[in-house]
Amino acid sequence: MANPALAHVLAHALTAAAHGFRVIPLTRAKLPAVRSPHHHDPALLPCRGECGRLGHGVHDASADPEAIRALFAAAPWATGYGIACGRAPYHLIGLDLDLKGGRPGRPRGPGGAGATDSRARTRKPCASRKDGTDSTDGLAADGPAALARLAREHAFTIPPTVTVLTPSGGRHLWLCGPPGLAVPNSAGRLAPGIDIRGLGGYLVGPGSYGSHGSYRLAPGSPAWAPAPAPAALLRLLTPPRPAPHRSYRPGPPSPGPHPAALEGLVRFVRASREGQRNDRLFWAACRAYETGAGPELAPALIEAALDTGLAPREARATVASAARSAARHLQPPDAWA
Repeated sequence: MANPALAHVLAHALTAAAHGFRVIPLTRAKLPAVRSPHHHDPALLPCRGECGRLGHGVHDASADPEAIRALFAAAPWATGYGIACGRAPYHLIGLDLDLKGGRPGRPRGPGGAGATDSRARTRKPCASRKDGTDSTDGLAADGPAALARLAREHAFTIPPTVTVLTPSGGRHLWLCGPPGLAVPNSAGRLAPGIDIRGLGGYLVGPGSYGSHGSYRLAPGSPAWAPAPAPAALLRLLTPPRPAPHRSYRPGPPSPGPHPAALEGLVRFVRASREGQRNDRLFWAACRAYETGAGPELAPALIEAALDTGLAPREARATVASAARSAARHLQPPDAWA
């Protein structure tokens, strides 16, 4: 076999699938390994696998052994596998904890588990927006200490759960979320050094190889049994319920959002630094759509993101993702299932 690691990684991926997790093959750079079937298409296509072909990032994730073998056969260069978050039966939530600058002599990867930045790679038109974010500027951070501080401040305890050690010296904690709750992806929003992988994101599975080393279970970690996320932590991870839907029209004062607040969202995006751009754009677009001003404000938000250096495709995909997320949260709870 041309890639000696492939059989090893495929075996680990099949083991994860046997426990109910949905997986995709990854490259050494921790990106989806199956090439997009639309990479030569002249326009960005809103395809998430509806075309019937492989190569749609996390949307390809499967727990079916035959489908997984087909995915790896289409990507014989794969050296790792990703585990989709937010999907039944576990509705997995990943806490990616960075440890300061990483292990000495080991450069950090391009954003942890399933994070992207437009400078880190050329975006595939049909690939999933894996983390919805870029990472937090490479600043020194202590994710485990930040999580411990949050736990003290908000009176919760992280139960013993699946813990995967990363090559950079950090760790991934796996937690179960409740059905119907869409936890958004974020980088550094909860605290510096803590990235969140939720619906639409993925975690690098144990047994994978990346550019800087291997991912492995921490000593004493349960293998495939993530613990439920504490309720207090879930409240921090999910946005508050939005206000009733209101439409935004410029002109005389109305019960809708004040124009100054909407202008503030545009300024918030325009002030983004590298490493914050996707995260800030996604947050601002969510707020705009939750107030009903999304369609009118989206062009200005995208323009502001382009001014910061974000690629046009990345900006449009981020705003579209925010619109879908806001629409989901605007539904009553009995519609979430």
